[in-house]
Amino acid sequence: SSTLPNLFDDHPPFQIDGNFGATAAVAEMLVQSHQKRIDLLPALPDAWNSGSVRGLVLRGGLTIDIEWEDGVLKSATLHASHDCDIPLVYGHQRKEFSLKAGEEIDITW
Repeated sequence: SSTLPNLFDDHPPFQIDGNFGATAAVAEMLVQSHQKRIDLLPALPDAWNSGSVRGLVLRGGLTIDIEWEDGVLKSATLHASHDCDIPLVYGHQRKEFSLKAGEEIDITW
């Protein structure tokens, strides 16, 4: 009852941690970049059957675009700001990627 339709926190006084916390929680549901790996769609709600996100910034300076349909990953594009080796995990599958600075790769499963 204290969240507006745009996900801003409506609890007086204005609380910036509530506003940033809500968007961070949504981002963590779609992609997590903890433990030196990237987990795709780790907590996708059933209500978000299809959708996409573009330019989501991950830990370590990477960004990702992801799209899902019928609750299943459809596509992902990883953009690197620096040279890196990173494992990606989707469900029980794991793939290793090496990227150079400025490189982007399309990931398929």
